[in-house]
Amino acid sequence: MKCLIVTTLDRQIILFLVPHIKLLQEMGYTVTIATFIINEKELAEQLPHVHLIHLPFSRSIRSKDNIRAFFKIRKLIRKEKYPLIHVHTPIASFLTRLASTKKQSIVYTAHGFHFNENGAKISNQIYYAAEKYAARKTDKLIVMNTHDYEKAKEFLPASNIHFIHGIGIDATFYNPNLVSYESRKSIRESLHLPLDKTVITHIAEFNENKRQIDILEAVEKMKEVHQDFVVLLVGDGKLVDEIKIEVQNKGLHEYVRCLGFREDIRELLSITDIGLLVSEREGLPKSVMEMMAMEKPVVVSNIRGNRDLVEEASNGLLVPVKDSSELMRAILLLVENREFRNRLGTTGRKLILEKYDLPLILEKTKEVYLSINQMDNVEVVKENIMNVKQI
Repeated sequence: MKCLIVTTLDRQIILFLVPHIKLLQEMGYTVTIATFIINEKELAEQLPHVHLIHLPFSRSIRSKDNIRAFFKIRKLIRKEKYPLIHVHTPIASFLTRLASTKKQSIVYTAHGFHFNENGAKISNQIYYAAEKYAARKTDKLIVMNTHDYEKAKEFLPASNIHFIHGIGIDATFYNPNLVSYESRKSIRESLHLPLDKTVITHIAEFNENKRQIDILEAVEKMKEVHQDFVVLLVGDGKLVDEIKIEVQNKGLHEYVRCLGFREDIRELLSITDIGLLVSEREGLPKSVMEMMAMEKPVVVSNIRGNRDLVEEASNGLLVPVKDSSELMRAILLLVENREFRNRLGTTGRKLILEKYDLPLILEKTKEVYLSINQMDNVEVVKENIMNVKQI
């Protein structure tokens, strides 16, 4: 059995899909990954028995590289004849489905449809039309949030749609009890954070969607009434330098630290008191699930995906998008009420264990693959019957 996994960038494999690919291997599949490869060594280390193919995908919808990628993926599909193709991320998913034939079973995981409540009307219409068109070549669609599940039913039968709660969080790893007091103290010292400082952490790529600028505006307001806090902005991206300049321009260097890309997320969350995510658009954010697994209360923007994870005043707080004043008030409420935030954090981890833990997600994903096998077996039987009739 052969399976082709397609994403736009290899980083999406490394960050999200390694356990899912290992599941396929355990089921007996020989797996090939087709993506834009930047971190070949890391991919090979994490997935040593996987065949890697470089394709020139670009996240920019206007890039001509995507045209070249389309012809390359079409040639690959016709040559290798993969029975199963699992696609992720909007650009790669659309182009691969467009290039596919009726001989493949296509599973598409939507990590958040690009049409959304905060998107521009014209772009929403374009993305919706693209998803509706590509649905004709989608055998199984996996969605991660309630909004996308309802939208998916507009262009696919319910039997073809699987509502799975994200990519899964390994709650045995993201466990606050695994990081000792001495380790937490050492991490604070390495970051020059006094023990009495409330630590607020935001983990996201620096881009327009993630709205780090709103956090700076909220901090600017909050420091006028409370000073014993620091915000850690974790991640990299094209807006890092712009945000750093804004930190200096607003005089926030004592309150905001840009830490860059980090691999020690669990350790950083172990010293965190409050987690943040203030995006305009999300599917089902992994960073928020990691925070919840580490028993951290969260303040998140009131958007699809976030609403699936966060129940107001139960495990976190929801704030309007681009509203730095409401964001400041929500953060301040948690900063000043340790008992309240501890209660939210405890509820958050309980929810992760009940619905989002990695073994639960992998079992649901396995069911999708098994249903594909059953579909293929039915088609084989039908083909044999037709051959007998012709004889």
